Amino acid sequence: MSAWYLKKKLGSLCRVTIYEATDRVGGKIVTRKFDSAPAMYEAGVAEIYDYSMTGPDPLRELIQHFGLQTIPMDAEQVVLDGELLNDVDGMRRRYGPKTADAIVAFRNRCMSMISPAEYYEGVGAHDNEHPWAFVNCEQLLDREVKDPVAKRFFKVMARSDLATESYNTTALNALKNFVMDVDGYIGLYSIQNGNEQLISCLEADIDAEIKLNHRVLKVGKNEDGRYRLNMLNGKSPVVEDFDLVLMCLPHNWLSTVDWAGEKLRQSMVKHVAYFDRPAHYLRVSILFDTPFWGDQVPGSWFMSEAFGGCCVYVEGSRHDVGRHGVLNWLIPGADALAHVNLRDDELVDIALKTLPVSFGDAQAHFMEAKVHRWLSSVNAVPGGLPARDVITNHRPEPVEHPGLVVVGDYLFDSTLNGLLDSSDAATDIILTETMKLRYARGEGGHAVSDKIDRGYFQNYRGLGPYHEVWNRFSDPDYMMELIRIVWGRAKGYKILIAGSASGELVGALRDRGIDAWGIESNRGIHARTPKVLQKYNKLGSVADLPFRKQQFDFVYETCLCHLADKDVKRAIAELNRVVKTGVMFASVTSDMPAALIDKYDLLRGVKKLGTWWEWSELFFGGGFDLSMNRRDTTEAVWQATLAAGKGPGDWYSDADSLRYSFFDKVADDD
Repeated sequence: MSAWYLKKKLGSLCRVTIYEATDRVGGKIVTRKFDSAPAMYEAGVAEIYDYSMTGPDPLRELIQHFGLQTIPMDAEQVVLDGELLNDVDGMRRRYGPKTADAIVAFRNRCMSMISPAEYYEGVGAHDNEHPWAFVNCEQLLDREVKDPVAKRFFKVMARSDLATESYNTTALNALKNFVMDVDGYIGLYSIQNGNEQLISCLEADIDAEIKLNHRVLKVGKNEDGRYRLNMLNGKSPVVEDFDLVLMCLPHNWLSTVDWAGEKLRQSMVKHVAYFDRPAHYLRVSILFDTPFWGDQVPGSWFMSEAFGGCCVYVEGSRHDVGRHGVLNWLIPGADALAHVNLRDDELVDIALKTLPVSFGDAQAHFMEAKVHRWLSSVNAVPGGLPARDVITNHRPEPVEHPGLVVVGDYLFDSTLNGLLDSSDAATDIILTETMKLRYARGEGGHAVSDKIDRGYFQNYRGLGPYHEVWNRFSDPDYMMELIRIVWGRAKGYKILIAGSASGELVGALRDRGIDAWGIESNRGIHARTPKVLQKYNKLGSVADLPFRKQQFDFVYETCLCHLADKDVKRAIAELNRVVKTGVMFASVTSDMPAALIDKYDLLRGVKKLGTWWEWSELFFGGGFDLSMNRRDTTEAVWQATLAAGKGPGDWYSDADSLRYSFFDKVADDD
């Protein structure tokens, strides 16, 4: 997944080598067949989450990109006290109205604690503010669900997803699993003919050299400052040096690597310790001569109180199993640990005995079984506690090792969707580091000077004097049209131009009836401000604005990228202080097309380089949210961008980049 993103984001600007310790790629995505019949089953990842009903779903889009067919999955059955029951109706029939009403009441309570939109966004900073973030699931259920049978029902329904005990995970993590059974939050699906097809498609599509049976033993830096990997390939030691490294290892494998250098070692120990909340699975897959349970299980699985609460998949609902029947137990948590040392045949015997009596004699139909062990394979509190910003999670030692980045589902939500999100985030960091390396090595043909000096404005971005060419980059009519589309304001607003130079844009907006003001830190260019605009174009820093609280409706900024790292957060806080509605982010980013960066020497004077996504993380931490999360006007913004001549080859390469250009100020109680 990471190599696929690198191809998409960097293309020929980087060469990728994948080192894999085993004889196959794919990790926990494993589709297998039995020996005695060509019946298919999932030995690893059970299903994929579908978020497309709420917003863009990158994993779903990737699967569609490869032309893979999917099969929706759903079920509402649970086995309690040996009887197969249909969700609330079945619980009402078996245990009475008090228990059923308690289930409905708690589900309603869960819905009130997280909306589908909040579930979809999943911003870590917001998670820390949730009232259930620092309560464990056991405490929550004791407090909120008084009926003991209803409490048992929720534990059984959620446990296979949590893969741990209710006292080992947070109530917020459990909440996200409780609402999975509520319409409107997410769907579930599987890839027809096996989830491992995704791996085959990725392997065929990426531009990378794959070296199997290469186990990484040591990672550090060589005398030239590049990253050195020491490996074993099954025959002899291997040593290779690289500019940048992505460690796409499961959390439990990171501790097996020797991290060279004391600063890196200490940072990696802290990283591993922060996420050291292992959760476990066993998979017991059994082939039968026929689906002897008949029509008792109409869905794709049923939940069972066996093994403390486990999921039993009916593989024939999604895969070709011929005339046979296949049941697939996903045994989680402490029960997985307790049973892991049993022989396969002992595990199979126990699993068979957990089936409802109504199914009949399972042993009479038994043909073959397979057991797959996934200890410490997922995380009991994905994302860590408290949740940290994504960049911190993915770059454990940013000072001396900024190009060493980790990837893992444990950093998000222990799903394939979370893994793809992690790959996206990590490769954004790699993209930024690659652009820095190109610039440092002079590979973009940039100017000799790296300073924002008199020469910079005399030949602004290689086109001529600033006062003659400024509107090639800051078109006032285009800006006003975007504000109208995104925020519904055509006139009558006050705007701050942060990075206003000699005030040309300020003047153009004022000529159009907009109450525009500017702030500029460069004394040389600010001194050229026309006398008529001097009142409105201030000299100063965006990190210390000379304006009142909420003085402006909007801010249009182009200067944040020219601040040092240590000043960026303070500057965003200042923008939050002076603005009422929102910010248009227009700084140079590392994921702008390389040809455009080289053409205009856009990295000149840039001190804080990041992708649109990396910048969004900083805005999230500074009291902002993506405007498009609240009212998605991306298509209209993109059409206006194309009409203004700011599309591919000119500035913005795609509509998605514009999603990360508009931020709403978030109210304190929002």
